[in-house]
Amino acid sequence: MRVFVMLMLMAAGAFAAMPLVTGDWVAVYQKDSDVVIVDVSDADAYASGHIPGAVNSPLSHWRHALGKHAEVRSMGELQAEMRRLGIKKYSKVVVYSHQRNNKDLLKATYVIWAMEYAGFDNTFLLDGGLKSYVEATGRLSKKTEADRKGSFRAHERPAVLATLDAVKAGVKRVQMIDSRPARYYFGAERQGVLARSGHISGAHSYFWRYSLDAQNRLKPKKELEAMLGTGLGLDADAPLIVYCTGGLEASMNYFVLHRILGFEQAKLYDASMKEWANRNDTDMTVFRWE
Repeated sequence: MRVFVMLMLMAAGAFAAMPLVTGDWVAVYQKDSDVVIVDVSDADAYASGHIPGAVNSPLSHWRHALGKHAEVRSMGELQAEMRRLGIKKYSKVVVYSHQRNNKDLLKATYVIWAMEYAGFDNTFLLDGGLKSYVEATGRLSKKTEADRKGSFRAHERPAVLATLDAVKAGVKRVQMIDSRPARYYFGAERQGVLARSGHISGAHSYFWRYSLDAQNRLKPKKELEAMLGTGLGLDADAPLIVYCTGGLEASMNYFVLHRILGFEQAKLYDASMKEWANRNDTDMTVFRWE
């Protein structure tokens, strides 16, 4: 029995070398003093039951509205939130959502990206969300966790954020991925929040859900490499910009490309099409696959 437990712990630790963790991993390490568990679903979902010890941090704590689009909050605001969660320089931060819908699912990858933008890399996505933990333990808590006192110092990492000017300069020069459903990319249907249909000229189409299986778990790395590397012909050593409607869908593609497949020069266009397609001075293509 002791040998079995040791093997399980060794396997869990090895798996954590990747940016994904399982419900089993969380069950083993959740009481570790260095582990911080962050629930990014809304307050009602959190109150209905969450991982014991998890601190609630809804998406509104990480981004704010700017006109017709939304963008990540300031460094000061990100630092304050990360300290409230108890994050320190050497913390291991597990981020998850309840995955009640697609938007909820994407909050976790957006918050992981926002932490990277603030200069923190030691983050892990709970693969399969809350359900993965429940399947492993059957335990949930309804206790609201108090604010913590972290000491993390944020420092802006502009290399992971694509601005409007950077995207304009990169049209047909830099690899780009449109993370929305293909009908929006092609222009067969215009989204109600956008003034124009189609995609940023030169961009490829890769719907973010292609990376997930029916249980909302990431597909194997080899399959992701086959789709994004071999299939789309993307160069992992070259700059790449991911975008979507408003930043959330692109965050999943960013996580897969940057954290799993090693695209070191990947950037997220946070304002995405809610900025780009609501302007008259931006280059768009409709009714064409690129």
